[in-house]
This record gives sequence, structure tokens and C-alpha cells, in this order.
Amino acid sequence: MEQQLDIQDKEQQKLNNYRSFINATLEIIEEGGLSKVSIRKIADRAGFHNSTIYLYFEDLDQLIMLASMKYFQEYSHNLELQSQKNLPPTENFITIWELFIDTILQQPCIFYNFFFGKRSDNLHDIMTMYYNLFPEERDQFSDEIEKMYFGKDLFERSLNLLKTIVDEDNLVTQDNLVMINEITVTYCEYKMLKKCQHPELETEKLRDEILSVIYYVTGV
Repeated sequence: MEQQLDIQDKEQQKLNNYRSFINATLEIIEEGGLSKVSIRKIADRAGFHNSTIYLYFEDLDQLIMLASMKYFQEYSHNLELQSQKNLPPTENFITIWELFIDTILQQPCIFYNFFFGKRSDNLHDIMTMYYNLFPEERDQFSDEIEKMYFGKDLFERSLNLLKTIVDEDNLVTQDNLVMINEITVTYCEYKMLKKCQHPELETEKLRDEILSVIYYVTGV
């Protein structure tokens, strides 16, 4: 029994260390932005030696991605509420895109890095790891939204959502599905980067521009 408790204590300490590093990273991001984050600063903030971080994380980019998940809390909660409404496919499609655009334009640089940066090719692994470390933040989604939310990258996430409106009264078909998805995501990427580079740009205007393209290419 004593040995079992010792193992449990060690596992809990390991979990606490993971969380400490992620929370320290988040604090530095909030204070100075992504450019101010470094292994040394994170280790100092969390109270560890620099080398200790590599016992827990592959590199700085992985740590930044995990810390960035904190910015999904409101979006994730809104998606949970969305899951409970059982809206028609087209209305659900537009509402989810609206929630997403509102979220990413609040922190464009953070979300640009998350969806198009160095480690953006497998978001599923990052999100799974994060929610294993912070299970209390895990919301419950419908199967449809779950599949979209945990897609491996933004293209897959968007495609999963777009598939829900095939055969509805719009322009989306099995033949043009991938093309419409690429246009949508690429335009969203362009506007996100533009907002990141020029923070003074009006958020509401960018939001309307992204939505107008989605309406146009999908015909919803």
C-alpha cells in the first residue's frame, strides 16, 4: 500500500510539473507575446532548471502550442452549447464558423501559430495531450462537432464541418468539396495573418470579409 501511494505521489507531482510549465508559458505569452517566450524564462518562472523542461516536452514549440490551448476555453464552451441545440446542418455550419472567426481574431498571432505554425500538422495530438493534463477543461460535444474539433489540422477540421452540408440547398458537392475547403481555409489564413501583422485593422470588418467568402463559395 505504501509503495502504491508513493507511485501515486510521483505521478501527481509529474502532472503538477507539466501544468506548471504550461501555466508559466501562458503567463509569459500574456505579458509579452509569443516572441518573448524562451526555455530559460519558462524554467525560471516555474522554478526549474532549463534542462528539466526537456524531460516533459519535445521542444519550445510544443510547449507554446499546449499553452495556446488556454485560449480555446470560451470557444470550446460555446461549441458544447452548440452541440445541445441540434440545429439544421446549414445553420450549425455557419454558427460554428462565426464562433471560430470571433475566437481567432481576438488573438490572431497566437492562433496563426497554432493553426499554421511549425507544429500545426497534428493538432489532434496536442489537444489530446492538453486535455489529459487538464481534464477539467474538456467539454462534451456531439459526435459531429467532436470530429471537427479534434481534426489533425485546420484543413481537416474545416473539411469535416463542410461535409455536413453536402446535399443541402447550396453549392457544396462531393466533387467540389476539397476545392471549396481549400479556398475557405486559405482565405481565413490570409486574413488572420493580416490582422496579426496589422493589429489596427478593424476586427469586425475582417470578420465580415471572411464570412462573406464562406457564404459565396458555399452558397449557403
